[in-house]
Amino acid sequence: MSSPAMCVPQSKMGYHIQETLLSLHPSGAGFFIGDGAGVGKGRQIAGIILDNFARGRRRHIWMSTSSDLHHDAERDLRSLDCYLNIINNCQTLDKETRATGLARDMQEGILFMTYTTLISQMKGKARLQQVIDWCGGPSFDGCIVFDECHKAKNFVPGKEAQSTKVASCVLQIQQMLPRARVVYCSATGVSEVGNMAYMTRLGLWGSGSAFPDFEAFLDSMKKRGVSFMEMLAMELKAEGNYVARGLSFRQAEFMELQCNLTAPQQAVYDASVELWQSLRHGLAAALVHTNTSSRELWKPFWSAQQRFFKLLCVSLKASADQER
Repeated sequence: MSSPAMCVPQSKMGYHIQETLLSLHPSGAGFFIGDGAGVGKGRQIAGIILDNFARGRRRHIWMSTSSDLHHDAERDLRSLDCYLNIINNCQTLDKETRATGLARDMQEGILFMTYTTLISQMKGKARLQQVIDWCGGPSFDGCIVFDECHKAKNFVPGKEAQSTKVASCVLQIQQMLPRARVVYCSATGVSEVGNMAYMTRLGLWGSGSAFPDFEAFLDSMKKRGVSFMEMLAMELKAEGNYVARGLSFRQAEFMELQCNLTAPQQAVYDASVELWQSLRHGLAAALVHTNTSSRELWKPFWSAQQRFFKLLCVSLKASADQER
């Protein structure tokens, strides 16, 4: 954790997170890193895992949204002079046999996997159970890092059938490994209080808290309105379970550049407008023809249109910026 590859704020926060994870709450150890882009969440995660490995915890799980991010995780670990074995996804664990078991170099290290892999199956066996077996069962006390943890936000308490498989599996693995040290990591982890159901380790509900379960917590928060979210963030920070920092814009410089569209660019924009008008009329006619009046069908249309014109405007500005 004292490696020069970590700046002072990252090192201090790494030590603070580790102290928090060592203080086991009745609901389990947990911390939420909500730093913005560029602060160095990956480097802090690498530091946490390295520190826990030095304390004798030999197996850790790092979950993310894409297997391509395995290279970023490896870069952050190697920059701290951490050369732990990184098992990329669970396919390597499939080589285990009844006779010889897993190879020695696969019996400890960091299991880097995606949320998609977590909810998948292999030969009729759930990957989730395979991960639990690799960890060694409920006695596992290593780290579970949910990187980009907002992928697990869609959980509906009491209506599990309406919840996503990712959200359900994230909750299950925390329940099945009660001694694990959990780190939630996302710059957009809590867009609304209803998306916090998977954050069971923050001590906001359950044993030792003011709320018996998430439903009671959610009902209380909804009655207090949006402004109470600020109070919730302050409470988490005061308890030492949450950090949300951003890069400073001090001494940052910017300039306004007016991008005048050329005749070909104007033609492209006009053609795009005509295309989307045609698509809108076509969709409206289809709804009339099928006697459908659901507003839900228009949401993906307007969403796609917004993304299209946003990217179109950015591309039109790119040439002007290059000339500058």
